[in-house]
This record gives sequence, structure tokens and C-alpha cells, in this order.
Amino acid sequence: MKKVSFFVLILLFIASSNFAQAQKFQVCIFSGVNHVLEYSSEDDYVMGENDFPVTPAHTPTNFGVAFAYFFTKDMGIELDGRYHLSSKVTLQDPSDQDTVEISTLKHFAITLNFIYQFSKGKFRPYLVIGGGIDGVLGKDEAYTTKYGYPFTYEVPEEAFDFLTNIGAGIQYFINPNFGARLDFRYVLIFDDPNNVISFNVVVGGFLRF
Repeated sequence: MKKVSFFVLILLFIASSNFAQAQKFQVCIFSGVNHVLEYSSEDDYVMGENDFPVTPAHTPTNFGVAFAYFFTKDMGIELDGRYHLSSKVTLQDPSDQDTVEISTLKHFAITLNFIYQFSKGKFRPYLVIGGGIDGVLGKDEAYTTKYGYPFTYEVPEEAFDFLTNIGAGIQYFINPNFGARLDFRYVLIFDDPNNVISFNVVVGGFLRF
């Protein structure tokens, strides 16, 4: 029995050593900001229905986690999840210049991406492209405008939208299994009636195993 146990331990040690050397898996935790460009236009104004049509640019913070599998030394796939917090914006009624300050909706994004790395040294730049879904979180909120009128910021009827993202970044390996990551992404959410464009920048740490 002791010989069998010893043999099993030897096999596990060899397997774990080979697994560690392969370094095919990676987990990354990160945080950053998401700069959302202005969307919709004054042409969408409808009195009594869409009094504040334009959502100005804003930059909420976000955080997330990503899991990657590298099937070659250069190429891999990544499952990325990001949670975006709300931020304050001021909406304006184009007919009388009335304004109201609101908190944007929190939302999350889940994407499946293809990654290509250019280097095998300590600094490894990469490109990333993929797509997924974006979902809004929250409920209708009641506000009062500058002129004293009631206004309800409503949650969209469709809670989920498709998105695509493309970007680049760089990973710095402090040692073969751990390092830091800087990531930039252009994100396009296919929303109705207007698409939403944002630029996402995050920094974090990763573990490769």
C-alpha cells in the first residue's frame, strides 16, 4: 500500500510540474474606467415622452475578472466579465433648456475574445477581439428637474444588447507565473435606437499557471 501511495505521489508531482510548465491558463483581476461617448441626438426629442433625448459623455469606474486559455504560445481565448458602476450626468431639454441631474444605470458586460501575443519576454503586447452581451441593472428612478417638473428615468425595455470589442494591451511578467496587465478596448453596444460607443481602460494583476 505504501508503495502504491508513493507511486501515486510521484505521478501527481510529475503531472503538476508539467502542468505548471505549460502555463496555458490565466486568471486576471482588474479595475479601471469606461469613457462612454455622447449618444442619441436632439432629433429624438418628443415632448412629454422623450424630453431629455441626449445622454452626454461620462466616465464611470469598473472592475472585473478574466479567464484565458492559451492553446499555443501566441494565441488564446478569453472569457471576460466587467461590472460598470453608475456616474452622474446632466440631461438637458432642448426645447426650454430645463436640466436634470441623474445617475446612469449600472451594467455588466460578458465577452468571449480571441487573444494574440507578440512576444515571449517579460513584456508581452497583445491584440484582442471578440463579442458578447451587455446588460443593464437597476430600476426606474424619479427626479425633479431644475424647473421643478417631475421626471422619471426609465430602465430600457430590452435589458440585454449585443456588443463587440477590439483592443490591445501589454502584460509584464514579474516572474513566469505572475505579473501586471494594462488593457485598452473600444466597445460598441448595438442598442436601439442608438448604438453606444465607449473606451475601456483597466489595469490589474494576473496569475498564469
